[in-house]
Amino acid sequence: MKNLRIEQPRSLADIVADRLRKAIIDGDFGLGEAIREEMLAETFGVSRTPVRDALIQLEQQGLVRIQSKRGSSVFSPSVEDVARICDYRKMIEMNALAMALERDRKGLIARLEKVVADMDEARDRGDAVAYGHLDTAFHQAFVDFSGNPYVIDAYQLVSGPIAALRTHLTRPIEQLREQSLREHKLFLEHARDGDLDSIRTLMDHHVDRTAEIYISVLTETEKSSA
Repeated sequence: MKNLRIEQPRSLADIVADRLRKAIIDGDFGLGEAIREEMLAETFGVSRTPVRDALIQLEQQGLVRIQSKRGSSVFSPSVEDVARICDYRKMIEMNALAMALERDRKGLIARLEKVVADMDEARDRGDAVAYGHLDTAFHQAFVDFSGNPYVIDAYQLVSGPIAALRTHLTRPIEQLREQSLREHKLFLEHARDGDLDSIRTLMDHHVDRTAEIYISVLTETEKSSA
């Protein structure tokens, strides 16, 4: 029998949260920038209630900070925050990838091949925003193909901040995309071979290198604003 269940419409809060999440990740809001509820309500043409609920969702995803009597703002990570996020990321992504290769290697490889091909095209176009989205999609595939809902939920704690950090801290540095693309192609090659030892070594290098870049940019930004 066909599934006749009626799809429930998405709430206004969910729609606002998705659009605001994209705006933060794409760099339309700066790190640490104040977010005014009344401005968002006017922009989206809704009341402040769904905006407030959306901000709570994004706070749970690590993209927004809500402070009593001071309002809401985009997250602004410290050097220590970045180091912790990257350590957490390595733990989740490596184990998720091992699970994905065991569960559905063929499906995972097909997804990664498509993403890498699109990354090549984005690089050639000089489309840094699209490249960043594809970088996010590549690593998200490890988690999605793990098939474990607890792993997927755990990764949600850092996936948003990681995507935003890519945009805000590395998008202007064009040469980084060349090295990034080489490393993603290596991930794909090792995944085809099922070589978990090489993947683990590459994961450590890839994430640690990224963390060093984030921390360097954050440190320089702090110095220039002091």
